[in-house]
Order: sequence, then C-alpha cells, then structure tokens
Amino acid sequence: MKKIATQILILAFLGTMLSCKKDSPPTLDDDGIDKSTTYLSNENENKLRDSVWYYYKVLSLWEEYIPPRDINKIDEENYLRNNFTQYFERSENVLSYLMGLTKVDPSTGEPIDRYSFIDRQGVVSGELEGGVATDFGMYVFYLQTASSGNNADLYVRMVDADSPADKAGIKRGDRIASINDHSDIDYESQKAQDFAFINTALSSSSMRLDLIKPDGSAEIVSINSTEYPFNPVVIDKVITQNGKKIGYLAFSSFISLVIENTEIPSTMHGIFEAVFQKFESQGIDELIVDLRYNGGGIVNTAEYLANKIVPASGNGKLMSTYKINRYLEADPDIKKEFEDVYFAKSNALNLARVYFLVTSSSASASELLINSLKPYMNVQVIGTYAWKEDGTRISENTYGKPVGFFELNLLNKSLALYAASFQTFNAANEGDYFSGLVPTAHVSEFDNFYDFGDERESMLAIALGHINTGTYTSLSRSASINVRNKRIRKGIMHLNDRNSVQGMFKFGNKDLKIK
Repeated sequence: MKKIATQILILAFLGTMLSCKKDSPPTLDDDGIDKSTTYLSNENENKLRDSVWYYYKVLSLWEEYIPPRDINKIDEENYLRNNFTQYFERSENVLSYLMGLTKVDPSTGEPIDRYSFIDRQGVVSGELEGGVATDFGMYVFYLQTASSGNNADLYVRMVDADSPADKAGIKRGDRIASINDHSDIDYESQKAQDFAFINTALSSSSMRLDLIKPDGSAEIVSINSTEYPFNPVVIDKVITQNGKKIGYLAFSSFISLVIENTEIPSTMHGIFEAVFQKFESQGIDELIVDLRYNGGGIVNTAEYLANKIVPASGNGKLMSTYKINRYLEADPDIKKEFEDVYFAKSNALNLARVYFLVTSSSASASELLINSLKPYMNVQVIGTYAWKEDGTRISENTYGKPVGFFELNLLNKSLALYAASFQTFNAANEGDYFSGLVPTAHVSEFDNFYDFGDERESMLAIALGHINTGTYTSLSRSASINVRNKRIRKGIMHLNDRNSVQGMFKFGNKDLKIK
C-alpha cells in the first residue's frame, strides 16, 4: 500500500513538472528574443525579414536603440539572420519587435514608434501617388442616440466624391438599418461577433443597404466596390454671414499634386488650384479648413497648401525643418531631400487668421500644415470631445504624429517598408507633439449631425460663431437625429478608416542609397 502511494506521489510530481514545463514562459536572450524556434522554410519571407531589420536600423529616427550597435555588422553575410531574424515567423513580427525597442514616450509610457508599418499590396503609393481607390468610398461608425438607448446604431460618417457610395446618393448622417437584409447590425449584436459581419460586408464586392435618411425617409440602395479616381475634397464653398465671406474647404487626404513618377501636375493639383482661385476671386475674409478625418499624406501637398494660406508677411520665411538620423545625415543625396523649407506665397489671399477643424483622427501632414502656419498667423484649432462609457467627457487632441516616412520597396514594387524616418519642426522649433496638437476650443461633433458644409453642423457652426462674435459659445442643439445628452461613439468609432494613407510621406524618383 505504501509502495502504491509512493508511486502515485511520483506520478503526481512528474505530472506537475511536465505541466510546469509546458506552461513556462519561453527563455529570452539578452535582446529579449525567444530563440527556441527558427522559421526558415520560406526563402522570400527570410529575405524580407532580413531587409526589414536592415533598413529599419538604417532609416529609423531612433536607430540608436536598435541592435547591432556596430552598424557595420549588418553588412556581414547572414549576420542578421543568424543572430536575429530567423527567430521571427513573419516580417511584421520583426518590425513590431524593433518598434518596441525605441525609446519610451513619456506621454504614453509606451515605445515612441507606433507609426512604422509594412505595406504588402502597394496600397499607400497607389492612393497617394496614383490617386486611385478601390472600395465603396463610404465610411461608417457607431453612434448612441436617444432612439438607440444604451445600444448604438450604424451611421455614415463620410462619403468620397465620385465614389460608388456617392453616385448611389449615400450621404453623411444616413443611418444604415440593414446590410444584405441583415438587420442585426447594431453595436451590441456586432460586438458579440467581434464585428465580423460588418467588416466582411465592408470589404466585399457589393452590398445592399437599407438606409434611413435624416428626414426619416427610407431608401434601399445597392452598391459595388470598384476602382475610382480618388478625390479627397469633400466640399468647398464660400459662406456669407454678416457681410463676411468665409471660405470652407473639407478634404480627407493629402494626395500627390503631380502624376506618379513625373513632374506633370495631377488632377488633384487642378482641383486645389480651382478652389483657391474661387476663394481669391470672391475675396474671402476668413478661411475654415476641415481636416477632421484627414490622416495625412504627402508632405509636398501640405507645403503647397501652406503657401496658399500663409499671409504675405510670411513669404520667404522659414516654414519647416527636418530631423533625421546620423546615417541619413551622412548621405548628401538623402540629406538634400530634407533641407529647410521656406514659404513661397503663391496667391493673393492675405488672411490674418485661419480655422482648422480637427479630431483625434487628424494626423501627420494635417498636423504639419497647422504647425507650419502657427508662427505667422492667428491659427484657431477646433477639436472635439470624446465620451467614455461612463459618460465622462474628454477633450481630445489631434492624433500626434510629427514624424514621417519615405517609401522603401523591398522584394518587389508592391511590397514596401515605411519606417518613421524624419521629424518636422516649425519656425519656432515646435515639433514634439507626440501627444497631439492641443485645440483652442472643443465641441461635441455629433450634437448637430449634418453633412459637411451645412452651417448647422456642430464643428462648422462653432467656427462661424467665433468669426461672428469673437467668442466660442455652446451650440443650441437641433433635432437632426435627436442625439443623447451624452454622445458616445461606441467602442470602435470608425470601422473602415482609410488607414493606408494615414501618415506623412515623401516619395521620390531616385532609389534610396545608403552609404
């Protein structure tokens, strides 16, 4: 009996030891890498992992945190693979690890590089340089209203000009009652499914939508996802109030002003030229630029717009400077791309003040445009409030991305690394807004939920009110969709943002050369 009991104890001990071994965390080396498993079966992925590590070390604004400390070692045959990259399954895992090594951002307590990414489909250059998109051109989000109670309904947030959604008559403020005859698309139902149905529908080739318009009327539309010329200008108009002419421009991305791989002006250049010619010919006294969902784009486009907006007194003065790492600084061809930029005023507008409408989605090139103008004119930035689930109101800043990228193709032209490689500063040497630019005033965006350019719309209305009275005052809430007193953009605010163009990009015709 004693022998059997002893055997049972030994088996229990062995079972415990095996269990502990199975559940124990992996052993990490001095660089924090789990070297228990190698991944070498896919030679293309092997090369890609090596390339990501190599070029991130060379390009990153925070290269001093990235091993090896002796940069010459990265040129030794198989050094990176033997010591680092073979222990990561995918290139994205390599990049995530490297980003995690960068210095800590004191405002978040997290690694400062939350920006770098790999584009495996060439989407970024296609949209920003090629000026084409392939989707429905419709962006949706969940909003809690009086009729939805503690739940939230699905609404259209924005529609691209000339997109399939635009041609079907879909507008900002439309409520989507059902998709493909599925009406269980409310927030709580979809949250239980991790929004799988919604995300699948939004990435499909076609959809049938039951819409409830802001006036309460119902409409059924069918749309197909197709390629269309991407025009980020949502609306431009001149508003007249109290004898003042006020220009209003809303646009969603800073796409290229030249045709890809040429110096020929693109369609986008012509569109912006026409907008500012209209503002100039009508003699606007004030300007409101709506960047609320603008995640950025090409640096040259931001500089072009800054030259349109800056007053005459800023002409010829410093617009912005760049910070790059020591390896890029040492290459004269690359350093030339990051020389100081000076204003070159390109129209007769001479505004003393400009208003920017922003949200936490306004990033990068949007922030660059705002920051560049601050030393030379009265810049009013109107932001938004966010609401926590418990009803607590938060004053939001812009996104906080004072850094940018340039495209580095790796194994082919459709596969590119975008490593955060440069930081911009204005003439007052302001550029460390990693926590975002702080708005002058805030408003609840969906108090008055109307389409872009409607003078009753919350953000536009508060800007117009300040122009007319000199003060920021609370809005009188209309019954546009009977929004609750505590407006909660439930959970995931924006389901299908055009994240591919969020950033600040420099594209060039020359191959990158590292010496």
